[in-house]
Amino acid sequence: MDQVAEFDRLFQQTRQALASMRTTGQVPDDGPAGRPARGAGSAAGGQVEVVMVGQRVESVTLDPRALRMGAELLGEQITLAVNAALDDLRLQAADASVDAPPVDTVALDQTLDELQNESVRSMAAMTEALTDAVRRIQQAAR
Repeated sequence: MDQVAEFDRLFQQTRQALASMRTTGQVPDDGPAGRPARGAGSAAGGQVEVVMVGQRVESVTLDPRALRMGAELLGEQITLAVNAALDDLRLQAADASVDAPPVDTVALDQTLDELQNESVRSMAAMTEALTDAVRRIQQAAR
């Protein structure tokens, strides 16, 4: 029955995210096909490159020549590259929101509720049937 509980928990998390979307008006940091949005930025003539996935830094790449700048200047250039990557993410989000059809979160929530209830009932029935089958096999083997 642990699998049923885990399945139910995943549905609850999905519904909480949907409720958050309705109250804040913000969508998750996902790009096309549910993949996290990806942004890139550079500074110091390409010597510092940053890649962001969602709202997290995935990588910072430094050309060996950038290490000659000194700590203060290098820190400034990394900051510029991170901000450029964030700007790239914002631009992508703005472009995606123009093309995306509006989402009826109330209808989606109702559909998720129905799907959750039906799925949990089906999984519980299937688990019960499998448990019963294993019990019969064990009894027949005795």
